Parts: sequence; C-alpha cells; structure tokens
Amino acid sequence: MSKIIDLRVEFTINPLGLDEPKPRFSWIFMTAIRGNSQKAYRIVVGSLNNITKDSGDVWDSGIVESDDNIVEYKGLPLKSYTRYYWKVKVWDKEGKEYSSDIAWFEAGVIEPKDWTWIGGGQLMRKEFVIDKEVEEARVYISGLGYYELRINGNRVGDKALDPPWSEYTKTVYYSVYDVTKLIRKGVNATGVILGRGRFGQRFGSVKYYGEPRATVMLRVKLIDGSLVEINTDENWKCLQSGPIISDDIYLGFRYDARLELKGWDLPGFDDSSWMSCSKLPPIGKLRSSATIPATKVMAILKPRDHLNPATGIHVFDFGQNITGWVRVKVKGGIEGSEIRVRYAELLNPDGTLNTLDLRGAESTDVFILRGEEVEILEPRFTFHGFRYVEITGYPGTPSMDDVEAEVIHADLEPIGSFVSSNNLLNSIHRITLWSLKGNLMNGVETDCPQRDERMGWLGDAWLSSDSAVLNFNMIRYYEKFIKDIIESQKGDGSISDVAPPYWEIYPADPAWGTALIYIPWALYVYYNDKRILENSYDAMKKWWNYLNSMTKDGILYFNKYGDWVPPGRVRSVEHCPPEIISTWILYRDTKLLSRIAKILKKDTEAELFEEKAKQILEAFNRNFLSEVSMSHYSTMGYYSTYTSPDGSKVKFGGSQACNALPLVEDMVPKEALEQVVKSLVKSVEVDWDKHLNVGIIGAKYVPEALVRYGYVDLAYDTLTQESYPSYGYMIKEGATTLWERWEKLTRSGMNSHNHHMFGSVDNWLYKYVAGLEVLEPGFKKVLIKPWLYKRLSHASASVRSIRGLVSVEWELRNSVFKLKATIPSFAEIHLPKISEKVEVLESGSIISEKTPGILSIKEGSDWIIVEASSGNYDFEVRSVKGR
Repeated sequence: MSKIIDLRVEFTINPLGLDEPKPRFSWIFMTAIRGNSQKAYRIVVGSLNNITKDSGDVWDSGIVESDDNIVEYKGLPLKSYTRYYWKVKVWDKEGKEYSSDIAWFEAGVIEPKDWTWIGGGQLMRKEFVIDKEVEEARVYISGLGYYELRINGNRVGDKALDPPWSEYTKTVYYSVYDVTKLIRKGVNATGVILGRGRFGQRFGSVKYYGEPRATVMLRVKLIDGSLVEINTDENWKCLQSGPIISDDIYLGFRYDARLELKGWDLPGFDDSSWMSCSKLPPIGKLRSSATIPATKVMAILKPRDHLNPATGIHVFDFGQNITGWVRVKVKGGIEGSEIRVRYAELLNPDGTLNTLDLRGAESTDVFILRGEEVEILEPRFTFHGFRYVEITGYPGTPSMDDVEAEVIHADLEPIGSFVSSNNLLNSIHRITLWSLKGNLMNGVETDCPQRDERMGWLGDAWLSSDSAVLNFNMIRYYEKFIKDIIESQKGDGSISDVAPPYWEIYPADPAWGTALIYIPWALYVYYNDKRILENSYDAMKKWWNYLNSMTKDGILYFNKYGDWVPPGRVRSVEHCPPEIISTWILYRDTKLLSRIAKILKKDTEAELFEEKAKQILEAFNRNFLSEVSMSHYSTMGYYSTYTSPDGSKVKFGGSQACNALPLVEDMVPKEALEQVVKSLVKSVEVDWDKHLNVGIIGAKYVPEALVRYGYVDLAYDTLTQESYPSYGYMIKEGATTLWERWEKLTRSGMNSHNHHMFGSVDNWLYKYVAGLEVLEPGFKKVLIKPWLYKRLSHASASVRSIRGLVSVEWELRNSVFKLKATIPSFAEIHLPKISEKVEVLESGSIISEKTPGILSIKEGSDWIIVEASSGNYDFEVRSVKGR
C-alpha cells in the first residue's frame, strides 16, 4: 500500500503562529512497491471549504513533474492571524494518483506590528471583559528573560523555559497559544510572572541586556465575528516584589511561599496597591518561535538511591546525569522554615555533594514554607545539571516517593537509533544521546548544563552536529542557531566563539567559527536545505575574508584552542601545532564555500574559492609535510618548525590529529600517502597501544581516517578500549554522559561531566559500524556499507529522514552475512565478500539485475556493489567452495 504521510510546514506538523512569508511544505510518499517513487506533485492551499474540494484559493501549484518533497510556497501573500489548510497530491511512476489528508498552519504576525513592551514588576496582571461567547482566542507573548503566562488561574502552555535565547538586540522570540478554552464570557484576568533568564542576568562578564519585561497581545474572536484585542500598556498593573526572592541560571531559585498572593491571576483580585506598569522602548525584532523546538519537561525520574551522609542531610541519586530540577513534596512543614535543595554531578567519598566543578554556580534552590499541610516545591526560571540532589531542612525524613527529577531539554523529535552486539558501543551511543539532550535547550546547544558557563560554544556544536542530526530532527533548531551566529557577526566579519554572544569572545578560533559553514552544509546534506545556504552565504564569506586577511604566505597562524583537551592537558603546541589546524580548517572552509557557491549558481565565485583552495593546499604541504628523523627510524607526517631559545630549530606535530586531518580531506600528495598513513597507524597502534591521543577535533577524524585507509579493526579497537584514555574508561568510571576531559577529574577547574563535544563518535557508529551514510542531499541516495570487525557480530541503525525511513540491519554468523535494508529512494549497497568466492541472495533467490528494485550489480575485490531503488531488501552473502 502506498500513501502520503508526515505533512509538515517548515518541518513542523500543523504549526501555530508561523511568521515565515514563504514557508516550505514537505511530505513523505511511502510506498511498499519496490522501485516505485513520486513522479509529480500538486499542492493546494486555502480555506477549509476549498481544500475539501481539492481547490486552492490561496495557492495551487499545479501539477509539477518532480520527485521533490520539500517545496516553497509561491501563492498569494499570507495574512497575519489566518489559518490555512493544505494538502498534496502525488503521482507515482505508473501515473497512479494519491491524495493526502488535510493539514493546516496558522500564520502569526506577518504584517508589521508595533509591539508594546512593559516592565516594572515580577508579577503583571490585567482584567478585561468579554461580552459575547468566544469562538476562538490566541495569545502572542514574549517575556524576557523567561516568563510564565496565566489566564483565569490556569497556566498557559507546557514550555518550561521560554522564549529561546537570542541576541536580544537583534531578535526576540514570541510564542503563540490557543487559549480558546480559557477565555470566557464575562470578566477575565491574565497574569505574567517574569524571570531574569539570560536577558536580565547579572553575573560576572555575562552580557546584561536589561530588567525583565513582557509584551502580550490577546486576540479574541467572538461568535458574531467581532474581534477583541488586548495589548500590554500602562494600564496593566505590576507588583515589583513577589514571592520570588531571586532567580538565576547559575545561582538557582529562592522563593518565599508566605508572600504568595492567592488569586492574583483570577478576576476580582484587589490590585489597588499595585503600580501601573511602565512602557519600555522596543528592543530586537520579534519573530515567532512556532517551529523552533521548545524547552519542556520531557521525562520524570525517580531516585535510585537515598543516602544519609549526616544527620539532616538527605542525598538522592537519580542514576543518570541530567538537566532540569527536582520537585519535592513536603508534608507538615512549619511556616517560615527553610528547605534547601542543592545539585551536583559528583559525590565525595563520604556521600556528600562534590560541587567543586560547578565553579561559581551555586546551583541551589531555597524554599521558605507557607506552613500548609502539603506543599510542592519546584523552581522556576532556572535549571541545573546534576545526578545527585541534597535536601536539608526537610521536616522529618523524606521518602523516595517525595522527590522526583524533571528532565528538561528541547522537544526535539527523535528520528534515529543505533544498536550493536557490543554493549560498550551501545553505552557510548547512550551517553552521547544524554549529553546531547542535556545541552540542547533554550534554542541553543550549550557546552555544559551545570557550571557558571552554559554557553553556545561553536566548536562543540559543529563537532557533534552530525551525531545530533542523525538522532533528532534538528533542521529548525540549527537554522535558529546559525541565525544566532550571524547576528553575532561584526562589521569586519568576525564572529564570537559563543552564540548568542553572552560572552563576547571575538574573534572566534577558526576551528570554532567553522560552525558557520559546517552546520549549514550539514543541513544541506541531511535535509537538502538550500535555504540555509542562501541565508548564510554572505555571512560565511565575510567570516572567510576575515580569516584570509590574517594569513601569511597561505598559512593561517591565528588560533586559540588547538585540538582542545587531548589526554593530560588542555591544549598543546607540541601535540598538534595550532597553525596546522587553523590552515586545515581554512582549506576545508574554502572547499565547502566553493561547493556552496556552485549550488547557489554563483559559478564565478565557486571557481575563485576552488583556486584559493589549491593555493592553501600547496602552502599547507610546503610548510608542514616533512620527513623527521627519530632515534631509530624516520617518519613522514605533518609538523611545524619552531625556533628554540638557543636558535636551533625544532619540529612539533606529527600527532594522530596532525596526520589524520589532511588524510580525511585528501590533502596528502600521492608520493607521501603511504608513509603518512603508516605514521598515523604507528602512533595509534604502537605509541599509544591502540588508544586515541587526541582532543575534540582529532576524536572526530582519527577513527574515520583509520577506516578510510583500511585499518578498520584498529579504529574499532581504539573506540572499544576500557583503559585510559577512552570512551570505555569514562563508562567504566561511572559516566552516564560524556565528559569534558578524558581524565576522571573531581576537583575544581575545567572538568564538566556532561559535555557533548566528544559526541562525534556517534556519527562514526552510524557511518562505520551500522554502515549508513548520505550520498545525495536529503537522503535521496544513501550508501549502505557495513564494515566488518573481528569482534562484532551484528549491528543496526535507522533514521527517519525527510524522504522516509532509512534502515540497515546486518549480521555475520556461521560464515553467512545477512543484511536487511529499507530504502526510501536510492541506495548504493556494499555487501562484503566474506570469502574469495561468494553468492548473493535477495529474499531467498540468487540476485540479478532482473531482481525487482535492483538497478545494477558490480563485483569488486572486497565488495559486491548493488545499486537499488526504493523498497525493503533482504540480502544474504554465502561462501562458495571452489569447484
């Protein structure tokens, strides 16, 4: 059976409050017929009445012969606050017609609007009268830094920390809620609680924007068709100080329940003592967050253990390092008594919290009780990274039922999965997912969620971006993050190491700033997202020009971090000279810009970048590729020459990262290729006893280089070690998320136990263990090439791509290799020749080019290469004994 599924607008199902004037429509044509595919489509957009008749009164694309399933709107200008309905028809290769269900999207504020910002209080409220029955109601709101919206005593929405972070002087995000069920005929009340978030944070060198503020627009459509609109203005009432004593991302939340004002968010509350709110000047442009995955409470965890290291100190272990907070139930508390909740990733040997790695982050929530029979303690406007929680001041002894952790992260759609016969690989996958989730929140990808940092470091982001994209639907999240980077860009083209630039660290290290080019490219590869290339191209060029202006004879010496955090150190010139990394990054950026320019049909610029890449490559090899004599042998690799204080010359480099980087970019001259590979292999296999000696950049590329040049088991061995330094060592030492360092560090300093920057390993698992890789943008064509390892019997992975499910499942048992694959479009499948002579079966029959869905079959020295079209396949490769 064939059908059209997964209708989306801006990659979101039925978005409410969309403000994109030319939204992208997407769908999946799912077919059970091998080789069948979409040949043409027709999209209609309009009113519900017309769409049910297959008529588009707003846009009718007409029948378009194309297999595209992401199409930009080209109809009449969209109108604010209007709900549009749409559907798509598809014709397959045989000309058969299929029709989708009806989907919708509702426009937010598209035409220009003057938003009114008000401030002056922690609490804001407004009463209003609705004199007729309500047909529908929407509220459009932004509150900086965070807000909680309430209508008639009810909390609105399920977003935990809203709006997303941004460079507030450029862009501020608003949310839209359907509040039809909350607005009633008669007197109504709306209230807003404000928190500081990033906007109003006062902490060290963190950028401060101003005091909390809000803008609200409530639109109520009545049954007679009339409209009531309520906006924030000076007629709203503000209470400067409420029960929230303080709130801070790093320090925590302090709350005095005795100061609660019951009924303040209900009609009839006496607010005569409240002040009128103050009108404030506008800041950044307001944009809808309708398609940006919001931060929400995504899971609830109960404690796994209850420790009592001293009288009155209760420590709860949740068994998993997470991001969020805890909710505590208190019974029989005394009015005015104080309960403190502290958070930590680590414990001291005596069972008390070890908070040394939090640095200046107090990570403490304090609650002063109201004295009611039962009180539920839960913070607002803050978050913590933790596994352990300490509770003091609790009346009596809390039980494990009285405490639960709320796990927060962006509401990203899970799309990928991986599993194998090696439980260590499965554990690496698991801790990578937890680290990604724990740092994908607030609309950015932070480095860590626990200490006094939590910044959107660009290096961390791009290094784990492939892993993130394979596991989650990241397109709109990363598009927003790239916008943050662009909005941080200065007139000279420089960008900050972090985005949004809450720490203004200009200019970015080249290996961090490359995120501006690498992540848009990744979105193009995985989603066929040409719009992000169009929107980012000028900013990419400005950044490239900035870096290029600092080169000397083709070499970029500017660098700040190098191959960050190799074993035993933070950075090391001797390990891998920074100019090698910076120049390698510049070369790759230049090559990518050439490819992007070609995609955007800027052929002249593409040729210029291609020529520049050749010049950088020539300078790279001329300056760094050299033969170095050791005590008992000589080696070829990439080194940089330095002058010692005595005037002698010394060469630094030749490390695993220094040699792997040019190998994966095909930069090594043919005549030196064998020797450079040998140097890499010797370092990994002999010098480091099958361990990685790399930082975060080398961790991404050394295992890839080993596989590409035939050392598959060596790559596998490095990633399945359990001794230091390795991922397995982290897990053996109790890691439930990726560490910032290879070492287990428990003192103060740079030693986060939830850092995703080593998360590139998960991409390696999908690509080189399961054997799944994208060949043509948007998964239009995939490569299925499972590498066989001596100590691995089976593996599988799947990704729900924009074209449909892509999956591979393989096993090697008893000299029989089996592979099952699901292909949404086209695939090049490499089946390993497990012996000199093999036979290949598909669904139990000998394969041939007449097999349904099979386009071609070629035999190589190590692989049987099968080209296949869409469908489900079941291959077997069997050894054939010589005749």
